Amino acid sequence: MESFFSRIWSVMAPERVRFFLWLVGKQCVMTNAERKRRHLCDSDICPVCKGGVETLIHIIRDCPAMQGIWTRLVPARKQHEFFMKPLLPWLYENLGEDGVTFGVPWSTLFGMSIWWGWKWRCGNLFGENGKCRDRVRFLKDLAKEVLTVSEACLTQNPKPLREERMIRWIQPQTGWVKLNTDGASRGNPGSAAADGVLRNNYGEWCGGFALHIGRCTAPVAELWGVYYGLCFAWDRKIVKLEVEIDSELVVGFLTTGIGDSHPLSFLVHLCHGFIKRDWEVRISHVYREANHLADGLANYAFTLALGLHSFVEAPRDVISILQDDVLGSAYPRNVCIS
Repeated sequence: MESFFSRIWSVMAPERVRFFLWLVGKQCVMTNAERKRRHLCDSDICPVCKGGVETLIHIIRDCPAMQGIWTRLVPARKQHEFFMKPLLPWLYENLGEDGVTFGVPWSTLFGMSIWWGWKWRCGNLFGENGKCRDRVRFLKDLAKEVLTVSEACLTQNPKPLREERMIRWIQPQTGWVKLNTDGASRGNPGSAAADGVLRNNYGEWCGGFALHIGRCTAPVAELWGVYYGLCFAWDRKIVKLEVEIDSELVVGFLTTGIGDSHPLSFLVHLCHGFIKRDWEVRISHVYREANHLADGLANYAFTLALGLHSFVEAPRDVISILQDDVLGSAYPRNVCIS
């Protein structure tokens, strides 16, 4: 299924078309067959052809209104196989087809035809279809237009180069203490937790905390993690602190500031109040692979009672992650290099 949905999102087509293909793949488009199953209507007959049950595959392929279009688009030698496959294999194979038909990628023409097949069905049902002298010609021209626009966008905004790198947690310099924080929200907004871990240049546990917040968004949880982390570090009289966060959004708030009207401004200002005190604080963004311990502690926080919990020693649930960081365990990640 991962490969299936990867093909959907890689089709050269407008975002709304890819999103509709995703809905089709999830089989959650509201057809008459589905509406009758849910007792929302009395008939499951196709309102266009009046000759079959209106399932999803009927709308986008087997209804005579679409079947005639596909017959003109698909080569004769492939039509038997094309019309015999069930929905998901049919989608998977055609979206992965790398051939060119009528001067455009088949996957683009195929996706655009499915989208417009649904639009035409809805237009027939609600009386909104405009005049179209040749729908096949319309689809060919539209697919060529999509191809032209997509190629122009790729020329102006080429994809950044990426390479695989091994990412790991790195010990702070001698005399510095590193604070790794994280926040998580299951639902965003939903049940949320935050945490922070202090470690010295040997990678040893110098203190930590977990906060089971309740219900909030992920950025709020991340900022609570930073705030309480700064509190813990200040109370332990640390004079040189390196803060690592795996949220670029939160790092941006803390390094470049935030407007007073922003709903998160109060938390950002609380953090700035600590950062401006008489000590050295560095804030940087790291990938999640370098923040495994804080990530594991955030998941552990969900098992705790609501409120703040401090740990003099590492909880048993995260000891293995702590040891992996000390040993220098690294994890692969595709990193943008341009």
